[in-house]
Amino acid sequence: MTTHREEKTFTITLHLSAEFAEDYTGDDDGYAWHERFEQSVKPRVVSAIHEALHADPKFRAVAAPRGRDPESALDLDVKFVTRKSD
Repeated sequence: MTTHREEKTFTITLHLSAEFAEDYTGDDDGYAWHERFEQSVKPRVVSAIHEALHADPKFRAVAAPRGRDPESALDLDVKFVTRKSD
């Protein structure tokens, strides 16, 4: 039985954008820059976060979607284990 619980929040937000030359007419590339992020960078960022959390055995992380689109948000519950039974 838990007698005391402490909570904090840590947020990582990435604001993505791309800039194009003046003669760009919009969406000509089909958001290829964003697809590149999704396919190449995003998986490495998510992996690095999980790796960092699992590096310390006292922390346990599980996916915890909070109603946001899982394609655009990574929500995790991270628990610091104080006892073997947790």
